[in-house]
Amino acid sequence: MYMKLVSLLFFFSLSTELWTQSIPPDTLLSRLKTEGAEAFIASYSTSIIPITTDADTPDEDQLLQVALLAVACKATMDTTQSNTLLHWISAQHLKLPHQQAVLRFLFNKGGDFIAQRALYIAMQDLGMNLADTWNEPRVQFAFLENKMGLELFSKNVAEKANLISAMNRVSRGHPYLELRTAYHQGEYYRTLQKDSCTYFLEKYIDGIQPMLGKENPYFLQATAWIQKADSGMLASAYRSYAMYLITKGEIKQAGEMLVLADQTIPDTTIYDVRKIENLISLSALYADLVNKEKTLEYALKAIARCDKHQYTKLRNGRVASAYARALMVNEKYAEAATEYEKAFDYFKEGTSKIDPKRQAFYLAILHVYTHDVERAHQWLTKAEAIDTEPQEEIEYLLTTTRGLAGMSGPQPGAALSNLQEAHQLAEKNKNVRWLRESLYHLYLFYKTTGQAAQSLAAHETFVAINDSLYRSGQQLALFDIEASYQKSLQDETIARLDTENEAAAASLKAQKRNLMILIAGLLVAFILLAMVWRLYKQVKASNVIISKAIEEKNILLREIHHRVKNNLQVISSLLKLQSGYIKDDAAIQAIAEGRSRVQSMALLHQNLYKEDNLTGVNMKEYFDSLIQGLFDTYNISSERISLHKDISEINLDVDTVVPLGLITNELISNALKHAFPGTTSGNLFVALYEDSGNLILKVRDDGTGFTSVASQEGFGSKLIQSLSQKLEADITTMSRNGTEVMLTIREYRKAA
Repeated sequence: MYMKLVSLLFFFSLSTELWTQSIPPDTLLSRLKTEGAEAFIASYSTSIIPITTDADTPDEDQLLQVALLAVACKATMDTTQSNTLLHWISAQHLKLPHQQAVLRFLFNKGGDFIAQRALYIAMQDLGMNLADTWNEPRVQFAFLENKMGLELFSKNVAEKANLISAMNRVSRGHPYLELRTAYHQGEYYRTLQKDSCTYFLEKYIDGIQPMLGKENPYFLQATAWIQKADSGMLASAYRSYAMYLITKGEIKQAGEMLVLADQTIPDTTIYDVRKIENLISLSALYADLVNKEKTLEYALKAIARCDKHQYTKLRNGRVASAYARALMVNEKYAEAATEYEKAFDYFKEGTSKIDPKRQAFYLAILHVYTHDVERAHQWLTKAEAIDTEPQEEIEYLLTTTRGLAGMSGPQPGAALSNLQEAHQLAEKNKNVRWLRESLYHLYLFYKTTGQAAQSLAAHETFVAINDSLYRSGQQLALFDIEASYQKSLQDETIARLDTENEAAAASLKAQKRNLMILIAGLLVAFILLAMVWRLYKQVKASNVIISKAIEEKNILLREIHHRVKNNLQVISSLLKLQSGYIKDDAAIQAIAEGRSRVQSMALLHQNLYKEDNLTGVNMKEYFDSLIQGLFDTYNISSERISLHKDISEINLDVDTVVPLGLITNELISNALKHAFPGTTSGNLFVALYEDSGNLILKVRDDGTGFTSVASQEGFGSKLIQSLSQKLEADITTMSRNGTEVMLTIREYRKAA
C-alpha cells in the first residue's frame, strides 16, 4: 500500500512537471503578467529549472520558458538565480534563427509589462545581456531605448545619464546608432535646460535626413516600420528643438521647427496623437504671433483628426483648450467659453489638478474681456480652490486674473500690484505670450482707471511688441507655405523615382527574358515562334504602360504649374494684405508694382497647365490675359484708352516667356501710368512678330512721351535692362507723338 502511494505521488509530480513544460510561452507570459513575479516563481520554477539540467538541446519553447523565469527572478531581486539562468541560455550553442527568436520574443512582449516597472526593466535587461553575448549591438541598443522611454518622464537624472553612457558605448562605430544616441542626448540635455541640447539635436537632424527612406535591414523590425520610425524620431527632434527655442523667446524659429515637424510626422495611425499634439502647438504658437487665421486653421485641423479617429478624450481635453484659445484670439468669446468649459469638465475628472485650474483661470480672464465681472470672480474662486504645487505659470495666471477681476473693484491698487507682478514674471521667463498679454492688461487697467499718460505709455509698448510679433507671424506663414510646397514637390519626386525604378526593373527583367527566348529559339524553331509572339505581346503591354507613365508625367507637370500659380497668387494676396498696413505712398506703389510682376508670372503658369504643350506658351493668348489684367489693375476702360494688338500666333519656350512677359508688363504699366495723365484718352499699340530671324516686341502709345529707358533710374527700367541682356535684345526708344519702345530679341526659343 505504501509503495503504491509513493508511486502515485511520483507519477503526479512527473505529470505536473511535464504539463508545465508543455505550456506555450505566450500562456506563461500572460500568467506572469496577471499573477506577478513571486507567484510565477512559486508555481513554475520547479518544473522549468529541470530544463537547464537536461542533456538534450532545448527547443525554442523551452528556451523562452527559461527566459521568462529569469525575468521573474530578476524582478524579485534574486540576482543569483537570474544570472544562473542567463548563463545557461548564453551557453547553449544556438543557431542564429533561435537566437533571433529569443530576442524578438523579449522585444515584442516587453511592452506588455510597461505598467509593471520591475518586470519591464528585467525583460529589457535580459534582452540587452543576451544581445551583447550574441554580438547584436543594434538589438542591444533597441532594449536600451526601451529603458530610456520608460525613464522619459521620470526625475531620475542619474539613471538617464547611465543609459546615455551605455548608448554611447554600444553605438560606437555604428553611424546610425550614433545618430540615435545624439537624439537621446539632445532630449536629455533639453530636460536639464542646457544649451548643449542644440548641438546634439542638430547633429541628429543633419545626419538622419540623408538616410530617410533608404533600406536599413534589421531582423527585429520590418524595414518599412523602421523608415516610418526614423521620420517620427526626426519630427520629435524638430519638436524638441522648437520647445527649447520657445524657452529662449525665439518664437518664429520655434514655429519653423514645428512646421518641419508637421511635414515630417508619418501619416499613419500610430503617429496620430503626436500629429495632433504638433497641430495644437502650432495653433498656440500662431496665437502668440498674432496670426488669427493660422491659429484657427491648425486648431481645426486637430479637431478634424480627432473626429476622424474618434479621439474623444483628447478632443474634450487638450484640443478643446487649444481651440478655445484660437477662438479667443479671433474674438469669438461665446464659442471660446464653451470649449474652455468642456476642457474644464474633462480635466477635473483626471488626476492632474493643474489642468482644470488652468482652464478656470482662462475662463475668468475671458469673462473679464466680455465685461462679465461676476462670472469672472466665480471662475477665479474655482481656480483658487484647486490646490496645486507652486508653478510660475499658475502664479502668472493667478496674479493676472486677480488684477483683471479687480480693475473696477474697490481696491484698484491691489489690482495694479497683481498686474505688475504678472508683467515681472513675463519678463523673468522671457515668455513672449505673457509679456504681450501683461502689457495689454496694464493698458486696460490704466484706461479703466482713467490714467491717460500711463495708459498711452503701456499701449505704445504693447503695440510695438504686438507689431513685431505680427510681422514674425506673417513670415512664419510664408515659411509654412513654402514648406508645404517643397513637401509636395518632394512627394512627387519620390513617386516619380519609384515609377522610374519599377520601369527600370521591368526593363531589365524583359531583357533577360529576351535573351532566354533567343537562346531557346536557336534550339527549336517552334519555340522561337511562340516566344516571338509572346515578346510582341509584352512589348505592346510595355507601350501601354509607357504611354500611361507619360500621361501621368504630364498630369504631374500640370499640377506643378497649377501649384506654382496658386503660390504666386498667395504671394500676390499677401502683398496686397501687407499694403493695407503701409502708410507710405511710394511703398504702396512699389508693392503694387511687385504684385503686377508676380501676377504676370502667375498667368504664365496658368497658361501652361491649361495647354497641351506643357513647356510652351501661346503668346497671343498670354498677351491677351496679361494686357487685360493690367487694364483691370490700373482701372483703365477701353473707352478711355483704345488697345490695338498685333500678336502673331507664336508658341515660345518658358525660358523666353518669363523675361519677355516681365518686360511687356513693365512697358505697358509705364504707358498706362505715365503716358495718359489724369483722364487723358489715347491709344496703346502692342505688337509681337518675327522678322529676319529675330523676335520683335513693340509697345507704342500716343501720350505725353518720356526719355529713353536706358536713362531711367527706377527699378522697372533696370529690370527691363537686365532682362533684355538675358534675351540678348536691343532696345530702341522713340518719343515722337508719344513713346515707342522696340525690342529686337536675338536669343529666343520656340516651344518644342
